Amino acid sequence: MSAQQDIQQCIQECQQTAGRLRNMGNSETDTNAKKAFWEAAHHLDLCITECQFAVQNI
Repeated sequence: MSAQQDIQQCIQECQQTAGRLRNMGNSETDTNAKKAFWEAAHHLDLCITECQFAVQNI
């Protein structure tokens, strides 16, 4: 598998994980926990953006 394919696979896994974190946040009743889940998903989104940049430059 090429580096570009490896990164694409990682991006997909991170997107799935971010989605799961958002779903967990949506079902959470504690406001602080909800914010924590959404913040974690946001950090993954930032990583995904950086990985997409890397894919474009390989």
